[in-house]
Amino acid sequence: MRNQNPIIILWQYLIKSRKTSMLVSLGLEFWLPLPVIAISIWLGGKSVANQMLSYGYDTSIYLEANHQVVVQLSVAVLAIEAEIKQQTGFTKVSIKTADSAVKTLEIELPTIDVSAVESGIAQELGLDVNTVKRLTRYQFTE
Repeated sequence: MRNQNPIIILWQYLIKSRKTSMLVSLGLEFWLPLPVIAISIWLGGKSVANQMLSYGYDTSIYLEANHQVVVQLSVAVLAIEAEIKQQTGFTKVSIKTADSAVKTLEIELPTIDVSAVESGIAQELGLDVNTVKRLTRYQFTE
């Protein structure tokens, strides 16, 4: 059974004929198949890229930007300075710590009431209110 592929027939003809010596002398036996190989790689790569880009991916399991991260710090508190700004209605709290990694923590609370400020600081730091009262120094500004 003989192979009837026209490319194979042409290649066999070129091998048997005298034109083969011309192909070998010019080095064309190497360079002639390269465009065919390049075009097949280009078309194959294009089809693979189109298939990969057409897939639908569920990114909700990879990226969740709407959740806030809660960080619990256990630090030794040295002093708490609360600057109550009466005109704007909020309190800026600076907490000095004995920890070497975190020297100062800053919190802003949306209240100017002293007891609400103390309970907010106690809640943020995980301390009791009496310890917060003992360590806090207040400054009232206009």
